[in-house]
Amino acid sequence: MAKYLIFIVLLFYSVFLTAQTFTDIQAGLTGVSESASNWIDYDQDGDLDIFVTGEFYNPDHGIKTKLYQNIRNDKFREVPTNIINVYRGSFDWADYNLDGIPDLFVIGQTLSGKSIAYLYKGNRTSYPTRIDVNVKGVKDGSVRWGDYDGDGDVDLLIVGQEDGNAVSKIYRNDRNNRFTDIKAALPGLSFGSGEWCDFDLDGDLDAIISGTENSGMVITELFRNEKGRFVPTHIGFSNLRLSDIAWGDYDNDGDQDFAINGETQDSKFVTRIYRNDLNKSFSPAFPDFVNVRSGSVDWGDMDHDGDLDLLVTGEYYKGAVSKVYRNERNDVFLDLNASLIGLYMSDGHWGDYDNDGDLDIVISGMSNDYNFISRVYRNDPIRTDTVKQKEESIFNNTVVVPERPEPTYFYVYSSCYCDLNKDGIKEYNAFVSLIKRPKAQYEMELKFNSIIRRDYPNWEEFDQANIIQSGFSTYQKAVNSRAIAIREYQSKDFIVHDVKW
Repeated sequence: MAKYLIFIVLLFYSVFLTAQTFTDIQAGLTGVSESASNWIDYDQDGDLDIFVTGEFYNPDHGIKTKLYQNIRNDKFREVPTNIINVYRGSFDWADYNLDGIPDLFVIGQTLSGKSIAYLYKGNRTSYPTRIDVNVKGVKDGSVRWGDYDGDGDVDLLIVGQEDGNAVSKIYRNDRNNRFTDIKAALPGLSFGSGEWCDFDLDGDLDAIISGTENSGMVITELFRNEKGRFVPTHIGFSNLRLSDIAWGDYDNDGDQDFAINGETQDSKFVTRIYRNDLNKSFSPAFPDFVNVRSGSVDWGDMDHDGDLDLLVTGEYYKGAVSKVYRNERNDVFLDLNASLIGLYMSDGHWGDYDNDGDLDIVISGMSNDYNFISRVYRNDPIRTDTVKQKEESIFNNTVVVPERPEPTYFYVYSSCYCDLNKDGIKEYNAFVSLIKRPKAQYEMELKFNSIIRRDYPNWEEFDQANIIQSGFSTYQKAVNSRAIAIREYQSKDFIVHDVKW
């Protein structure tokens, strides 16, 4: 009976305070499958643009690589480029030549069947320029930039299939457009992924890879960087192919954990978190995630509560799925039923394209009805009690928002995992204002911010969430909502502080 009561309280809270809707903005992106998609501010104008690669069949079979410029107000415009069209690939952006402009590395297969590994030098105002580098073409894998040797420039971790053989290679950036294969002796893998991360907090980047060897054996292995030599840790993770990996400190203990999804040797689908225990070992956590392969995982604090939430896409035993899981802490995650279209052979990522302070989603892949999709979903937190959410299917992504009375009564709140009193101990803290009737826009947030800075001079050192405003049409509704917020924070062991003025 107690579990039932707790569920009711959490559901009530989510409807009246932290409910999230994700609205398909009809961005007009080319739909692709066997895809890679992500955000990038390629023109450095302060907002996120979109880069998409993949395969499509409507109306004819083809392969596309597309760059879309964010022209704001929920609009994106295709930018013509000379970047090669690929699928079964991956890409990553970073400033490899230290000129202050992001550059692109892309791998994959062209329509003619050729595997490529191309570097494009970024340019804010014209086409990116292809630079010839001595990196062999790869498909069915991943590419990631990262400075593993600490010399100030980014190097390459590439996993995939090269000339019919599975490979996992690290290329050292020797500057002046030269890259050297360091012969890292990583097991060659394809149909998987590789990621950099300093998991042991020793100041250099380590590497994790997963996928299928030439022999058909499936591997997931973490390698510790020991002065440029990569040594297997043999920790014993789930061995997965058709996989994706994302690092993030989901439990806020100061070290990096990771999420992974994919398929085991015996064809079971898995989505799992591995918790980093004091930078020495990892423990599997078992939230109730959907188990998928051929998809993606990505961490992001989409609701401003100071912890990382998880975006999952891929194929599960009933078809395609895309899920947003809110981090409730203590290894508990809540499926928000976010009404994202289910996609497999897919890629999905968080990013604040509209600069409103919360994380939106770009996603691409193939749907259950074999359509090829690329979409942008705007994160629309419901911060008043007057917005109603309509249940949706994966084929209808329009959120209906009825007319509502203008909110009059407001309170604001924020949170942090921080050493509030500089006593060397970090704790979860929440700050909640009294209810007011502001006369001007942002008056509440500005006043709240000034008082926090006055009372806690080290505020800027904290890893705090954004200040969020909630508005209501009557005073009593605001009182009820504020009380729920405080109870919910307290139920998660937050210390709640009244911010009064």
